[in-house]
Amino acid sequence: MNELTVSAVQMNIAWENYNDNFNKVVTLIKNLAQHTNIIILPEMFLTGFSMNSKIAIRQHHPYLQEIMLLANQYNVSVCGSLMIEENEKLYNRFVYFQPANQLFIYNKRHLFRMANEHHTYTIGNKKTIIQEKGFHISPFICYDLRFPVWMRNVKNEYDVCIVVANWPHARIDAWHTLLKARAIENQCFVIGVNRIGTDGNNVFYSGGTVIYDFKGTIIAKAQDNNEDIINATIYLQDLKEYRHSFPAYLDADQFTIIH
Repeated sequence: MNELTVSAVQMNIAWENYNDNFNKVVTLIKNLAQHTNIIILPEMFLTGFSMNSKIAIRQHHPYLQEIMLLANQYNVSVCGSLMIEENEKLYNRFVYFQPANQLFIYNKRHLFRMANEHHTYTIGNKKTIIQEKGFHISPFICYDLRFPVWMRNVKNEYDVCIVVANWPHARIDAWHTLLKARAIENQCFVIGVNRIGTDGNNVFYSGGTVIYDFKGTIIAKAQDNNEDIINATIYLQDLKEYRHSFPAYLDADQFTIIH
């Protein structure tokens, strides 16, 4: 039976402080690696949700090389999103470091205009599917969660949906409602990873990190307003049996996304 153990990290991100956040992440990786297959960090886990283009780093920055080395050393995958500069463009990029020097990326599709993210970052236009121990995983970032067409699980292309975020407490009810809906409508596991604390724009985050199964049932949930780590082992056979017994995906509407 294919099984996957995931660890979702709900952390307080030091505002635009690469050094403090990186040191925290290194410690987390070392402490968790022996007990999990994937360590999932929040959106912009090294800076917070910043529009400061002057602090962007490139994909081959030493911090990222070190995370890859740790993934290799401890045989664990590590993922989350970062502020990345590439070809004079800025991306809110989900990075997935897999052992054996494997790197997968996804650039955020829906940029949060209410914070002028669309004026700072470049829009992504391609979904990403990652294979991990028999599972197919599709990553998304924060505001993407509000757009079910983009996240639609076409022909069961993924088994696990990861949403990393800096989702404010003021809209936390929407966070939980949408995560649960995505799990039910896409018949997949959904892992939502959010931060806590207050950022440099005085926006408050209470967490809400949670793992849902394919029926929208909570498997694990973090304690609000605390740095916390939730762990769960999920089973591919359970998902396959459910899709077989309740194949709603066979009646899904056909559509084409126009970029």
